[in-house]
Amino acid sequence: MTKEREVSEFERVEDTVEAALNMLADQVADELELAGLSVLEGGNADTGAEIEVDAGEDEAGGVYVTWCPGSQLSLAAAAAVQQGRFDEPMIQRSGTVKRIMLDAISAILQSSRFSVEQSTDDMRPLAIRVTSSAAGSAR
Repeated sequence: MTKEREVSEFERVEDTVEAALNMLADQVADELELAGLSVLEGGNADTGAEIEVDAGEDEAGGVYVTWCPGSQLSLAAAAAVQQGRFDEPMIQRSGTVKRIMLDAISAILQSSRFSVEQSTDDMRPLAIRVTSSAAGSAR
């Protein structure tokens, strides 16, 4: 299958559903900023919560949050992986930091009546999925 064909087969949710997902993502960002966490926007920073809207019409669609640790830790872990040094402690430390921060982010969002769950998407193993806010479900 060619790359062009793969891209053309991507089915997006309806515009109204995508708008609801974007609104949910904005609410998540507002809540995390209110709690004092940095939210990554357009590459302005390298550390903080990254919020992604997957507008695909499949089970993986939705709003996802990941945590990006400081660049020193991220770069050390990435370099170790690229060099095949899979026993490097920085790799495990990076994953541990991401899991701990996602637990905290989940607790923060749940305390504000957001519904969250661990990502079951293989492409997002260290992420949480936000399924609704106190104002209602996005999907």
